[in-house]
Amino acid sequence: MSNPQNYITEDTTIKGSITTASSLTIAGAIEGDVNAGGEITVLDDALVKGDISGPNVKILGKVEGRVNATGRLEISATGQVMGDISVRALHIEEGGTLQGECNMGGGKPVKPGASAPTPTPAPRPPVSNLPPPGGG
Repeated sequence: MSNPQNYITEDTTIKGSITTASSLTIAGAIEGDVNAGGEITVLDDALVKGDISGPNVKILGKVEGRVNATGRLEISATGQVMGDISVRALHIEEGGTLQGECNMGGGKPVKPGASAPTPTPAPRPPVSNLPPPGGG
């Protein structure tokens, strides 16, 4: 049996979530979450406004949402991810865009509304308005 694949054409817009056990290639637009058991590919002019979850994800178009890849996330030179990512491996070509936080190495997936703790700044030495020693 061949490896089944689903394809969303460039003239298609889907409003709602998609779940499939196989691979998915997106050339159109999706307003909703995408979950696949196989590889997910977002082509050059495609747009996904929602979260993406799958083993391996390739972004050549634009994603406005979180990406969880249990394997590898690839962002091409034309690819844009505007959201947090959780991946085991990451490759971003020169020109590719990632605007969000990155959790790598098989950690827990990024949860909605979750953010990293704000680091506490290191104490700074006191500032003095006195002239330097020696009358300068």
